[in-house]
Amino acid sequence: MKRLIAFAAILIVLCSALYADYGVAKFTNPICKGADPCVVKNPDGPGYWYIYTDTGNIYSEYAVSPADFKYDCKNIIFSVKPGTDYELDIWAPELHRIDGKWYIYFCARPKDDYEHRLFVISGDDPIKPFGDVKHIDVPVRVLDQTVFEWKGKLYTVYSEGRSDGSEESHQDLHIAEMASPWEVKEKRVVLSAPTLPWERKGWNVNEGPVALKHNGKLFVVYSAAGAAFDYYCLGVLSFKGGDILDPKNWEKHPKPILTGRGDMLATGHCTFTQDADGSDWCVFHCNPPKDPSYTKLWVPRYMCLQKVVWVNDFPTFSPVGKQPKYFKYEK
Repeated sequence: MKRLIAFAAILIVLCSALYADYGVAKFTNPICKGADPCVVKNPDGPGYWYIYTDTGNIYSEYAVSPADFKYDCKNIIFSVKPGTDYELDIWAPELHRIDGKWYIYFCARPKDDYEHRLFVISGDDPIKPFGDVKHIDVPVRVLDQTVFEWKGKLYTVYSEGRSDGSEESHQDLHIAEMASPWEVKEKRVVLSAPTLPWERKGWNVNEGPVALKHNGKLFVVYSAAGAAFDYYCLGVLSFKGGDILDPKNWEKHPKPILTGRGDMLATGHCTFTQDADGSDWCVFHCNPPKDPSYTKLWVPRYMCLQKVVWVNDFPTFSPVGKQPKYFKYEK
């Protein structure tokens, strides 16, 4: 018995040493406020950055795990500027590191024009102010730009069009190669349009694209339907190979891959990050439970985390709910 106890003690010591550099955060969705959340893992060490906006400023927070973000709106890293094309309504900022430099992509509009434009700013540290504003030269009424690298080239996907609730209006996803982090090449094609019934509830929308890679495969996950309604959801496009700018080489999954349930409704506009084990996690926003005090179309939205379950190299999710979850992070 003494030998067994001693062996067990040795195992405990070994396990403690093995996992000494890791922690586990317990959380319950939703985590904190924030629409169109962007969470990025620090590529140079432990920790994560949360990038978000209140439409007038872009903020960043740092935490050891995404479960610890607060949405405290304290650390401003960029603000709108009167008299510019980015004077109002900063939406959907996304943080990316390209060739060793940090960039934030966002959309905004001038004071007297409701058509959004795309912009990019750069910086050396996600926790410090960003600047050097560059306009991305694509047509106006564009939203939700993302960028990703594939086989040594940089690509962008963004949403273009107008969706005002009419049967004719729509927002489509466009894809193009980039000549630099702020220049889009001339060839731009429609990657996806809202053609399926679940993409056309409320509004006819494809928006909020983000790339997801796994085992050499490429996916674009996007938001569909009206963002102000409970049936806002996530869809996915799978790249089959060949010319990435040929829509025929992409396959749309016939059903949404993430939908609302219970108190977690309008599950949309996501990004992806990884935990300490390298497992993929989806960071998305949801609408809160119905509240009679909300008299406007748009309501406060909240950030959630959901682990990606890969089934035959295809991204799936367990049902969204309030059960406790656990996120492993580096200390």
